[in-house]
Amino acid sequence: MMQEQDQDRFEATLRQISPAAPPPELLARLRAARAAHPPTPVASAPATSVWPQFRLLWRALTVGAPAAALLLLLWLAWVPAPSIENPPLAAKPAADAVQVGHSLVASFDTIAQLPGGAPVRLRCREWQDDIVIHDHVHGVEVTQTTPRVEVIPIRFETY
Repeated sequence: MMQEQDQDRFEATLRQISPAAPPPELLARLRAARAAHPPTPVASAPATSVWPQFRLLWRALTVGAPAAALLLLLWLAWVPAPSIENPPLAAKPAADAVQVGHSLVASFDTIAQLPGGAPVRLRCREWQDDIVIHDHVHGVEVTQTTPRVEVIPIRFETY
C-alpha cells in the first residue's frame, strides 16, 4: 500500500516527465484527414440560461398560489352546498320478492398432481347461481346469473 508521502513524490515525478511525441505516421494521417474534410462553420446559437425563466415562473407561483387559495375559500363560503333529500329507506321497499337458486351444470372427477408430485383425486362441480329480484310497484325484474366451480379433494392416490 502506498503511503501519502510516496504518492506525493510519485505525482511530482510524473509532473516533471514530458509526454512522448506522437509517431510521424499518425501525424501524417491526421493532416491528410483534415485536408480531405475541411471543418464546416457551425452557427452558434445564442447562449440562453434557464434560470431567469425559472425565477419568473417561481415568482408567479408564489404570488398566484395564495391568491388562488383565497379565491377558492371565498367561493366555497358563498356558494351553498347542494342539498340532497333522500326518503327513509323503510318508506319505499326496494323489491317485493327475491328468489335465489342454483343448479348443477356439470360434475366430473379428475386426477391432479400436488406441488410435491403426489397425485390427488378431485371432484369438480360446475354450478350456476341465479338471483331474481321482482319489484311489482315499478314493474322491474332484475336477473343475475353467476357461474361457480367447486373443487373438492377426494383422496390421495398411491401407486
